Amino acid sequence: MRKSLFLICALCALIFNTTVYNVHALAASDITPSTAATDESLDNNSENNTTADNKSTNIKKTTENESLNVGDMPNVASEAAIVMEASTGTVLYAKNIHEKHYPASITKVLTTLVALENSTPGEIVTFSKNAVYDVDLDSSRIGIDVGEKLTMEQSLYAVMLESANEVSYAVAEHVAGSVSAFSEMMNKKAASLGCVDSNFINPHGLPDENHYTSAYDMALISRAAINNETFRKITGTKTYTIPPTNIQKESRYLANHHGMIKGTYSFEGTLGGKTGYTSKAKYTLVTFAERDGMTLISVIMYCDSIPNEYGDTEALLNYGFENYSKHNVVNEVSPDKTGNTELFTQYAPLFSRTTSPLKLSSTGSVILPKGVKFDEAESTISYSPLGKLTEGDNNIGTMRFTYDNTYVGSADIVYSTDASSYVLNNKFIPETPKTIVTKGVTMPQETQDDNGRLRIIIIAIIIIVILVSVTLYLIFIELPYRKRKSAYNAKRKKSKRYYSKNDYLDL
Repeated sequence: MRKSLFLICALCALIFNTTVYNVHALAASDITPSTAATDESLDNNSENNTTADNKSTNIKKTTENESLNVGDMPNVASEAAIVMEASTGTVLYAKNIHEKHYPASITKVLTTLVALENSTPGEIVTFSKNAVYDVDLDSSRIGIDVGEKLTMEQSLYAVMLESANEVSYAVAEHVAGSVSAFSEMMNKKAASLGCVDSNFINPHGLPDENHYTSAYDMALISRAAINNETFRKITGTKTYTIPPTNIQKESRYLANHHGMIKGTYSFEGTLGGKTGYTSKAKYTLVTFAERDGMTLISVIMYCDSIPNEYGDTEALLNYGFENYSKHNVVNEVSPDKTGNTELFTQYAPLFSRTTSPLKLSSTGSVILPKGVKFDEAESTISYSPLGKLTEGDNNIGTMRFTYDNTYVGSADIVYSTDASSYVLNNKFIPETPKTIVTKGVTMPQETQDDNGRLRIIIIAIIIIVILVSVTLYLIFIELPYRKRKSAYNAKRKKSKRYYSKNDYLDL
């Protein structure tokens, strides 16, 4: 009997362990495969995880639609046009956006961006003979003389507001030593932003058959530029004054050429932009505008007239503002919300914990057609390997969103060394008694209570099974066995009365 009971107990223990394991497996399976952030997934991300998109996430032309294109499409006269949202890079409208065209002076958006990233405002730019005379004397200029000196700040205002070509040339020489070297910097920067249709060989945009770009690439470049605080200030300035210099005794008064900045054309929310024109490029125009916290970038290329370029721009921007809205990812992704976009389910809402070193970037955004709920966007998570954690915030991955097979935004996954004393392994201790740690994932007290109740129920069921099994064993096996044994012993005792104890002795 003892052996039988031992086997029954062993079997029940096996059932118990298997059941508890399945409960944990169920909890783990509730975490979307792409979102399970455990020690193992983070430690091995260099081999097993896809590298995350960086802040300048670009749309994959081969796997996703180029733009959302919802609602009534604007009637655009320009040969190529695009509307892109600045914080996410989401393309809201696209027309021939990968066709290559001459950019003319919208080239100077990239020139200014590269100069800002490789100089300081107070640096002195000295104008060489080449800078003054190697550009078309009939093109846009502010009358600089050889040997004249401007600060970098003054130079960039001249480049963006008055589209001064000789100043663009001098800026390039100052930053890189030569125009060709600066052009290499321009192309390197464009490539880093995801540009695929461009080649720049000068800083001003005067015609050259080897100097070209596309509406898509200019939108990417403009996106990086408008997210630069100094560029945003320059491009939105209506007028600027350059005081007397070492050669020029009078002040120079600069005025922004963009019609929506100087007031020729009115558009609510205009932040700035850049104009361009040559006989080969026709009219080109970059425009930035902001409403309700959403910044849009409009780029038009190869337009036949000034009225059409501004008419197209107004139609494109109105289309974007009227048909789309911006959602902050942090406000939408939480354990209190349901849907396929939350990072973790109720079993492991790691990013929701204030004590966790993991969090989503507060600047992460998603752009969706108006009327579409955030939960209708699909999300994926990818991790990027980090060789070493630095003090403060470390980007370790990206949560990427698509809608209708089109990229609509992302949020960086950040590991903060300052957030708490937690680390992503099994060695840390929760800071409050309200959390427990399993495989590097912090679970809320509410989840623990649910799991505790479930475990009690399972244990109670197992105890009942054991009691029923023992009872059945006693009734159908043990009691009949004892009854047969008692009858056998009684019969044997009765038989012994007819023989003496010496009847079976071998004498």
